[in-house]
Amino acid sequence: MVFRLRRALSSMSSAARQRPQPLFRHLDTFLSLPDTSVDHRFDRPFCKTYDYAGEFIDQPHQSFITCLKRDRMIDIGIDGWLLPDDAMKLYEMAYFSNDNILELGTYRGLGTSIIASAANAAGSVGKVISVDIDPEHIDRAESSLQGRPGWKQTRLIVSDANAAIADFAGKSETFSFAFVDHSHRYEHMVLTCRRLHYIVSPGGFALFHDFNDPRNSDPHNDDYGVYQAVTHGLDQQCWEFWGIYGCAALYRRTW
Repeated sequence: MVFRLRRALSSMSSAARQRPQPLFRHLDTFLSLPDTSVDHRFDRPFCKTYDYAGEFIDQPHQSFITCLKRDRMIDIGIDGWLLPDDAMKLYEMAYFSNDNILELGTYRGLGTSIIASAANAAGSVGKVISVDIDPEHIDRAESSLQGRPGWKQTRLIVSDANAAIADFAGKSETFSFAFVDHSHRYEHMVLTCRRLHYIVSPGGFALFHDFNDPRNSDPHNDDYGVYQAVTHGLDQQCWEFWGIYGCAALYRRTW
C-alpha cells in the first residue's frame, strides 16, 4: 500500500526548509570488537549530531526517556526493541533528513513510526520507505501505523533488503538517511553495507542498530555479526564513523 505526502512545499515551516548542517561528531564513543563483549549499550547516551536549541527537539523526542518497559526498552504501543538513546537518535536523524528516508527491517513498525513521526513534525516532503522480507510483519506494521503521525507519507514494501537496494539503485532512487535493522547475521548485513553507498546520497547518514550488542563478539553466535559486517563491508573511502548511541552506530557517506 502506498501513502504519499500531499503537503505543498509552500506550507513547509522555515525550520524544515533550512536544515542546520551537522556539527557534532562523537569519535570518542567508538568501540573495538573486543570492547563490545562488555555491555556498553547503556553507557553510550544520546548526543546531538545537529545543532538545535535546547536538550530536545520537541515533546515526542523527549518522551522516549520516560516511556520505558522493565527491560529499559521504549514502549509506545508497538512491538519492537529500541533503547531510549537509539530512539532519540533515530528521531533526530529523521527529523533533520531533507530527502527520502529508508528503513531496512520494518518488523512491527516501531522504528517506522518514530521515523514517520519525526518527518511529519519537521514538515518533510520526502518519502518514508520501510522494507521487510516477511509479509506478516508488513501487515502488522501497517495496522500499527494507521492514524499515527506521518503514516500517510509512509510506504511499506515486502522485499529482501538487498534486493530492494538493487531495485532502488536501478531506478536511481536515493535517500538522505537509512536505518538498517533487517538482520543481525554477518552474511546478510555485509552485503547491505557493501551496497549502501549506491542509494545513500553523499552527505547522507546510515544508522546501524545492534552495532555494539555483546552477542556480536560471541564466536559461537552465528546469528550476530552486525559489528563485523559494518566495519568490513562499508567502503572506508566513502563512509566515516560519527558515533554510537545506545546500541546504534551512526556513519556518514562522505562522497
